[in-house]
Amino acid sequence: MYFFNSLQKVYKSTCTFPIIHSNSLVLPYIYLSQITYIKALSLQQYLVKNRIGNKLDNVLLLVQHPPTYTTGRRGKEKSEDERIRLQEFGADYYETLRGGQVTFHGPGQLVGYPILNIRNFKLSVRSYVAALEQMIIDTCATYGIKAKTTEYTGVWVNDEEKLCAIGIQIQRYITSHGFALNCNTDLNWFNHIMPCGLEDKQMTSISKELNKLRNKNEMMEVSVEDVLPNLCKSFGKVFNCNIVSLHELNDEKYLQLKNAILNFQKNIHNLK
Repeated sequence: MYFFNSLQKVYKSTCTFPIIHSNSLVLPYIYLSQITYIKALSLQQYLVKNRIGNKLDNVLLLVQHPPTYTTGRRGKEKSEDERIRLQEFGADYYETLRGGQVTFHGPGQLVGYPILNIRNFKLSVRSYVAALEQMIIDTCATYGIKAKTTEYTGVWVNDEEKLCAIGIQIQRYITSHGFALNCNTDLNWFNHIMPCGLEDKQMTSISKELNKLRNKNEMMEVSVEDVLPNLCKSFGKVFNCNIVSLHELNDEKYLQLKNAILNFQKNIHNLK
């Protein structure tokens, strides 16, 4: 983990989330709809390698996954029996190099994989995580949902119900993995695991919390596509950057990035 001493002092002493000085930095995003976890992981690895080599620019990948359980570095002591058990419910299962323990990804969940050089944003690892948390809190606020942080990583609506999981990996200042925000996710999938290794905690979603606030018989569903523009706006606000769809950018470096992503997707079509 890498820290920038001057920013960390400011972060610790005066801020609930980091002050970011990135001026008019442009951050492109691309929404890939639903793709398998292994394809998204392969794409992340490809982009990180090229970002480290300064061959491609920063990008925010936004996706949904089919039902998938993943575990991070802290959960790898789980036995093969756990893999078999979870796969029997009809979900994929993967071990990853991100932080954290077991969690679930599935339809109705907006998953973000920022591939960023944190030095461009004057961030330390710790303040980067705090910025992701604040971005999710701001996104929830657009729906009148008062989300917060706790002693545990991620974003919560209270001390017992978690709305968004965060698990990152950083290599040579380049980020990967990221956040998973429940929009209208089927929360029953979380009943088969102890999410993020936390006992006696539950998962919730934007839809569930919004319906609590409405207190009406008619249930409202807030989809990933509904949340996506609000999340992008909050991302730009918290990270102090201009976040723009990659498809709308015509500069050579962004065309190169877009073509690299599209071509890589074609080349990994045989992955499940």
